[in-house]
Amino acid sequence: MRIDISEIGAEELRGVKGRAAKRGSALIEFAVTSIAFLMFLFGIIDTGLAVYTYEFVTYSARAGARWAMVRGSQCANLNPASWCEPASSATTGATAADIQTYVQSLNLPGIQASSLTVTPTWPATGSTCSSPSNSPGCPVQVQVSYPYASSIPFFRITTLTLRASSQMVISQ
Repeated sequence: MRIDISEIGAEELRGVKGRAAKRGSALIEFAVTSIAFLMFLFGIIDTGLAVYTYEFVTYSARAGARWAMVRGSQCANLNPASWCEPASSATTGATAADIQTYVQSLNLPGIQASSLTVTPTWPATGSTCSSPSNSPGCPVQVQVSYPYASSIPFFRITTLTLRASSQMVISQ
């Protein structure tokens, strides 16, 4: 059985063409919208990972300053000498290398310890605290920086350097 197209009106033919065009545009709209949505979603996830990493960078700065504040030049006099490890710092106090080794040994999740840059300083405050001084009552400041690389697929931003600093007063 043949269908006679001459009986189909022009309005009906335009409706069929319009529906086909709408179907094609919906596919394009979905592709563009889904790309924008996925970029937004990955951006939120990456921002969360950056905040997560920054929290561990700040924790490592605090932990380094805490470790150094109880290992001052008087550590061996107030505590058993074995507690003031490493043994070389029992009479002189913790050195910059000791603090860096401790902070990198924390093995924090999501952070490569070899990429952590630890910079301890002993700021001179007053006549009793000459720089560097590990004497009780003098401050110790630990600055930590870490390069954070974005993990968004197909999109690379520059590496962010996350920095944190903590300062405490040496107690022993």
